[in-house]
Amino acid sequence: MSDSLSKIPIRVTVVDRGEARGVLNRLTAPLTVEDILKRLPVNTRTSPSVGFVSIIVGIRRGTEKPVTRMEAGTIGYWPRGDALCIYTRDTITQGPVNRVGEIREGIELFQGLRSGSRIIIERA
Repeated sequence: MSDSLSKIPIRVTVVDRGEARGVLNRLTAPLTVEDILKRLPVNTRTSPSVGFVSIIVGIRRGTEKPVTRMEAGTIGYWPRGDALCIYTRDTITQGPVNRVGEIREGIELFQGLRSGSRIIIERA
């Protein structure tokens, strides 16, 4: 699968802070990524934690090629919490996470976010 088909550009807007750019990658978790794409745009509030920010997406998908070690900038889907997680630093997760993409520009926007910050995820 070529990069243009497997990597879907996304824009992540943190309202009142700015815009980040990234990709969703069909090769790392194809079924999960397809379900996320069907939900876009997502307009919701964040729930920050140590090392990541989570966003409830409502796709109720199980594990798919799960990993437990995430690098800063990685976008993962956490099945137990039904949430997308944007990792702001290298992290060992508390459970299996499906790696679904990465933030390529603007990861600093997610550091120091308050709970309830508005976020919009859409195709770029």
